[in-house]
Amino acid sequence: MAIPDLIYDVGMNHGEDTAHYLSKHFRVIGVEANPVLAKECRSRFVDALNAKRLFIEPVAVAETTGVRKFWVNETNDAFSALDQNAGTRCGAFHVIDVPCVTFADLLSQYGVPFYLKIDIERADINCLLSLNSSDLPKYVSIEAHELEYLIILYRLGYRGFKAIDQLRHNSRLPNLSNEKLISRGLKRLLWYLDRIDIRLRRKQVVYPPGSSGPFAEETPGTWLSLEEVAYDWLHFHRGYHDRGTLDPHSWYDFHARL
Repeated sequence: MAIPDLIYDVGMNHGEDTAHYLSKHFRVIGVEANPVLAKECRSRFVDALNAKRLFIEPVAVAETTGVRKFWVNETNDAFSALDQNAGTRCGAFHVIDVPCVTFADLLSQYGVPFYLKIDIERADINCLLSLNSSDLPKYVSIEAHELEYLIILYRLGYRGFKAIDQLRHNSRLPNLSNEKLISRGLKRLLWYLDRIDIRLRRKQVVYPPGSSGPFAEETPGTWLSLEEVAYDWLHFHRGYHDRGTLDPHSWYDFHARL
């Protein structure tokens, strides 16, 4: 049974999401393969670690246990990955060896969380494939790389879905449809106004750059069917930007609830 006060932050990076979860009085299991970032998070969250509200696993999640090559992206550390193509994007990088565990091992050690956040640059599917349909997190989010992620979640038993714009966590403006010329024009104008508004409110925004944003019932919009979210995402992914509601200038996470 999912533990109601537990969240997994798989792909901690600099700890922006972990800080948010801790502020809401959840216990957190943080997973971070980059040893430099894991060390940074240990220093940042020393009080939570001492209070046993946070456990940090300095490992990568893979199909099997062992040691694997990990590409550390020096231009954008969020791109660092077990996947070479993902880790070597956009500039300089170096390669290190990292210990790997299966996600099933982590679940066995810490239990099934209330919410599972996954953002590990193309290794995300290793987490999904380790979930057991008889004992699931109530909520899951995962970077929207592949339609397959939605299908796996549906097969596991999830029935509510959203595609959450990763540039609109602090937005106060509406999201418009792409399906009419006038609404597409207004959407583009609102995109620029949104950027200006967030920049002017920089000290007041809730979610810092690099965070995954709201989770569970705090996410914006209504929960949709698999078909509705797939319609939106496939048109976005295939470049048909006159369909659906997703902004072609952004990127997305899938959210799912039981």
